Amino acid sequence: MSTRAVSGSEIQKIKGEIRNAVDSLIKGCESLNIDQAFGIFRDFPDFRMIAMDGSLCDYQTYLQNNIDYLAECSSFELTTLDERIDILASDIAIFSWIYRVVATLKSGERDLIEKAGATFIFRQIEDQWKVVHYHESTSPPTRLSAE
Repeated sequence: MSTRAVSGSEIQKIKGEIRNAVDSLIKGCESLNIDQAFGIFRDFPDFRMIAMDGSLCDYQTYLQNNIDYLAECSSFELTTLDERIDILASDIAIFSWIYRVVATLKSGERDLIEKAGATFIFRQIEDQWKVVHYHESTSPPTRLSAE
């Protein structure tokens, strides 16, 4: 981990790179493209995710849960309500995200989450920003009947 001070121009560059990484996640989810959606997550033994039910899981479990859910969807929409990027060092950043989810299932039903929160801890590894820890906070989705 770098301990040197981060200049204003470096902060703006890092924020842009983090923003681009999160945009890739959003676009991947919305196009139901697993590789694009979850390419920002780092598959390594120390990866941890705290799920909305309070469980702690590793990368493979997190990825499989998302693969299984997105396989049930015919469309998926994420709307950013608020976000913040904090740069801790030249190679560590925190992305705090408040968002809304509307997922249309292949059955015609829809899952709605009006407001959810997530915190991503990013590390720059081999010149790429990767999520090494992820915490999600939300209530279970409201399932709306097919119309």
